[in-house]
Amino acid sequence: MKQTSVVYLTVGSLLALLFGIIVTIIIPAIQATGPTALAHKYTDQELRGREIYKREGCWYCHTQQVRAPEANKGMVHQKGDIGPESIEGDYYYQSPVFWGTERQGPDLTHVASRIDSREWHILHLKDPRALNPGTLMPSFAYLSDKELDDLAAYLLTLK
Repeated sequence: MKQTSVVYLTVGSLLALLFGIIVTIIIPAIQATGPTALAHKYTDQELRGREIYKREGCWYCHTQQVRAPEANKGMVHQKGDIGPESIEGDYYYQSPVFWGTERQGPDLTHVASRIDSREWHILHLKDPRALNPGTLMPSFAYLSDKELDDLAAYLLTLK
């Protein structure tokens, strides 16, 4: 009787594992869509900037995912609008995807549609309080000019 229970437990566990793999890996892979108009391949400079963004932990506080209630299915009509709801194909070329963890800072999904100046982004990275008094964002003035330029290039891909 004991050995039969172990066999049932083992078979049941394997079936549960198989079901989990099918639901979380296989079905999403089959249903995956291609890239949207917002997705694009990164240049070498943008990839370096993306690595700096990851290394410096920017994604902890800044999200890159507009949820439906926030977007209200809206678009960027004027500077400051949050933009359209994020969809799967927007992240086609991203790995890992930076959806954020805490949402302390503003969402950066469409930041380049709101602020499209490389100089503004570099100044903001060097001295965030000069442009946004009271911000919690730390200064990244210790980054080299090349790193700041690469990071700004990545931020300008977020349209």
